Amino acid sequence: MKHYCPYCNSEQEYYIDKRIFKEYKGVDVNVEENVPICKKCKNELIINNIEDENLKRIYSKYREVKNIITPSEIKDLRARYDISQRELTAILDFGKMTINRYENGSLPSKSQSDYLKLISKEKNEFFNKVKEAYYTNRISQKTFSKIENIINKQSVHDDNYELKLYIENELKTSPNIFNGFKVLDLEKLQNLISYIASKTKLYLTSLNKYLWFIDMISYNQRAISITGLTYVHEQYGPVIINRKYEEISKLDEKYKREDKENNDGSIQSVITSNGNYDLSSFNDKEIKIIDYVISLLSNKSVKAISNLSHKELGWKNTERFEKISFEYADNLKILK
Repeated sequence: MKHYCPYCNSEQEYYIDKRIFKEYKGVDVNVEENVPICKKCKNELIINNIEDENLKRIYSKYREVKNIITPSEIKDLRARYDISQRELTAILDFGKMTINRYENGSLPSKSQSDYLKLISKEKNEFFNKVKEAYYTNRISQKTFSKIENIINKQSVHDDNYELKLYIENELKTSPNIFNGFKVLDLEKLQNLISYIASKTKLYLTSLNKYLWFIDMISYNQRAISITGLTYVHEQYGPVIINRKYEEISKLDEKYKREDKENNDGSIQSVITSNGNYDLSSFNDKEIKIIDYVISLLSNKSVKAISNLSHKELGWKNTERFEKISFEYADNLKILK
């Protein structure tokens, strides 16, 4: 590999020195960075594409630690209301290229990030800002009407809208070792749950184990999970963090949750498929993994499924309520 060395004043071979970048803006990030070194003079070189990759890793860790909104979350916000970068910039009254820079990886301030997260989560807060932008002539009648129509349709046709926003806000994190380096795709998750429920009697208590085994096997075979969920150690096995399976089970577009009282007064929750799942977003490898887990667990009792999860190192080597790293996917008992 060669690059121009300003010290040698010529093209020179270089090598990569791996270092730990410890702190960014007062935050401990401890991110590995690649530093190109001229083989001849031993001085550091600045190579744009290498520097860009270093910054991406630093920004990603900083976002995670400080809970800063990600470029994909801003794009999702725009897509939800079918608006351009220019329109969102005008609505928020930000600088001309602000949204463009944020979507291309620049870091917003904490206050701007918090506000972007707020309007992404709170539909009414966003629409109040839209109305303000319209009344002050920052956006056109056409843009205002477009957004108003979308919000009205969401309110009428999507009873799950606010619940979805809440779940995504609680569970969607940047790729890391605890979500299998996958950003949560809630639509895909709903289709997956509906598909599982169409193949077997799916109890709510077992849902966590189905999803965990599917994600773990996916990470074992593909180095990425399918759902993007984070799991923690609980008494009866791995569970979606903060028990958000309760909220997820109440989304009723693709499946229904039925709570039945047993003779002893306990409640047993069963999820049944609406039969309208869509597997088009799953590739052949993912479907093969899902079908494998269903075939393995579908004839087992809730207790037997729980016992299977207890044999896995991911559960055995963690404490109660501790996040379960996908590193444990390297040695899965269920695959043996």
